[in-house]
Amino acid sequence: MSKKLKVALSILIITILVIATVKQSIRLHNSINRVQFPTQQSRQLSKSGIYNWMTVGELTEKFGTKEEKVFELLGITPQPEDYNLSILALRKKYNITSEEMLKGLKNVINHSSQNGGKHD
Repeated sequence: MSKKLKVALSILIITILVIATVKQSIRLHNSINRVQFPTQQSRQLSKSGIYNWMTVGELTEKFGTKEEKVFELLGITPQPEDYNLSILALRKKYNITSEEMLKGLKNVINHSSQNGGKHD
């Protein structure tokens, strides 16, 4: 192979690699821009400090009630795996609307305040 052919081939390979790198960088940048960061409204169910990712165990610690009582106030008959699910996952699993879940969580808060729970 002549020297000119080697240089031309090298330049072609470098050009292809640069184009591929730029294309991947643009894809990565666009996918990062599509990420929706959580807002206060999407994270918090109400002004009570209850968040969608909280589990029933975390609610019982926060409000000083028993897990069974929380499920009862939410209107859910618990299965063994439900104790580790988040509020959002429970809502989706049992097809509960946001309004019904908020009403149940308000019942949990009211129950804990009536029974001297440690609502903060």
